Amino acid sequence: MMSSQSCSRCNKIINPGDPFYRLLIKVFADFDGVINIKSEKYDLNKEFEKIKSIPEELLEEEVYKEFNFVLCPRCKEIYCANPLNLPLNLNNNP
Repeated sequence: MMSSQSCSRCNKIINPGDPFYRLLIKVFADFDGVINIKSEKYDLNKEFEKIKSIPEELLEEEVYKEFNFVLCPRCKEIYCANPLNLPLNLNNNP
């Protein structure tokens, strides 16, 4: 038998059989094909050495990060209405 879980946003208990939603957010690096190197003294070997000194987990988070949440129906509606939590334009002016 499945146990209860709670909404990641409001902590409402979600009992077995109750409706709920999974929210999976993936944030990953993108590349537009342009590499900006401002200095002519750019040393690729030195840059690789810097990267070697950074813990692997931190490097991974620079490239890819994933979040997984459980939402109750109400919190799903709130999230979907404004997923980036942007300020609402109450005056309806662009």
